[in-house]
Amino acid sequence: MQKTDRSHTAATPARPKTLRRRRELLVVVYDCIAQYGIDGVSMRQIAEAAKISTGTINYHFGNKHNLIIAALEAAYRLPHDWESYRGSPLGQLKRLVAGHVLHKHTHERFWRFWLNYVAHSGRDEEMRRHLEERDARQQKFWTALVRDGVAAGELRVDIDPERTAERLQLIAHGLVVRQVQAPGAAARVRAREVLEEFFAEIVAPNAAQPAVTASAPSVAKCI
Repeated sequence: MQKTDRSHTAATPARPKTLRRRRELLVVVYDCIAQYGIDGVSMRQIAEAAKISTGTINYHFGNKHNLIIAALEAAYRLPHDWESYRGSPLGQLKRLVAGHVLHKHTHERFWRFWLNYVAHSGRDEEMRRHLEERDARQQKFWTALVRDGVAAGELRVDIDPERTAERLQLIAHGLVVRQVQAPGAAARVRAREVLEEFFAEIVAPNAAQPAVTASAPSVAKCI
């Protein structure tokens, strides 16, 4: 995906070596970059906020650049309640899209981090390639869910799965930008309405349609 050594991103950044501790560090990365920006934050600031040494971070990630890429990568995981949506591709797709409604501080700080990452990628070729490939993988995953939804009778048979997934991704990301620019309940409600309107257009006649509900604290976007 990028030149980053994957052994770094697979390792945990602090002792004891637990997944929980690694996630705690990456949440700190989201917070620091959301507040100071990528250029404005130092490894020392991140280490102090995470209450670990800069040496520990450097050992596992190499440098700030690799740490930031690993932080974005970590957000692309399936939500913990994914299995409860098995059997309904439409429900699974709505579960993933719900993460783009910023109803929790956890979501807002990640998406502010994401916007900083997008802006910085215009000046960093490795980050740009990573983001481009990540978006492509996300769209491919969503396309598969749309295709499965059509096969399951949940979505209309006349829609193009790839173009539908692309439209949904563009809408979801646009709604994130709007909510970050104008945070508050009104923006969240409107974001949910826009997503529901989109799904209403593609759902098959007489098919049950689960709502775009508030998602869990995970900032998972998708694989």
